[in-house]
Amino acid sequence: MPGGQLPLFGDGALGAAARESRLRSRRRPDGGDAGLRVAVLGSGSGGNSTIVESADGCLLLDAGFSCRELERRLDIVGRSAADVDAVLLTHEHDDHSRGACRFARRHQVPVYGTRGTCRGPRLRELGAFARPLGPGVPLTVAGFRIEVFPVPHDAREPVGIVVESSLGYRVGLATDLGRRTAQAWRSLRALDILLLESNHDLDMLRTGPYPWRLKERVASARGHLSNEEAAAGLDELLSDRLSWVVLCHLSETNNSPAMASGSAQPVLDRRGSGAKLVVAEQHRPGAWLEVGPGCGAGR
Repeated sequence: MPGGQLPLFGDGALGAAARESRLRSRRRPDGGDAGLRVAVLGSGSGGNSTIVESADGCLLLDAGFSCRELERRLDIVGRSAADVDAVLLTHEHDDHSRGACRFARRHQVPVYGTRGTCRGPRLRELGAFARPLGPGVPLTVAGFRIEVFPVPHDAREPVGIVVESSLGYRVGLATDLGRRTAQAWRSLRALDILLLESNHDLDMLRTGPYPWRLKERVASARGHLSNEEAAAGLDELLSDRLSWVVLCHLSETNNSPAMASGSAQPVLDRRGSGAKLVVAEQHRPGAWLEVGPGCGAGR
């Protein structure tokens, strides 16, 4: 758990983080489940957070709700803050980092983010709980192997995240990206669970109530991925091992679950994919999605 503060913005910080990152899980797994489980606690412009667990440990990917709300949503899925070994942040925007500082202090867990992310106004008070991560420097956190990759978004140093369990089950998270990139899509191959942004329908965005400048931002190459782009990207990421596809970060103004799934499901059908499609919700956690022994899915 957190000790002295790492030289977060100094030379060698990432290497130091890689050397120190073997956290001991605070969970006491019974060893009965060797697979990987994921539950989206909520996803959208009002807040984003996802719990990932295995027999190795338990992580939160993003903490975009207040500490109290994170605790409440964890309780809904049958977990508590005491189960969480670490928080990993994709970027500093409020809907991804709002509760990180309070959660870290209250529950004594480290928060991993890029240098740019940890310079965000809401995250400057992390202090000794801050841990650096960055592309090209894999970390082992609570038994998981973590890789991050840069994404195009209007944040300081945003990333997507791939989490791999000790037995090789893999979940990838890619939201808040204005376009697909070759580097991101290379990182997202060979997954068991894919969490992919499907933010808006272009026609709804074009004719909707947003100010023109905000419409331009959302649709830009540093904004958010449209349903059409998400479906095209999904087509490139399908594999025999992919068991779950979760469409995330839907706009409540410029999209709907039916429209998002209506773009993605035909891709799965056309390719004969056995992956199940789920649309993440903003206002309540989703069900646990499992891969591994006894789940009827996975490798």
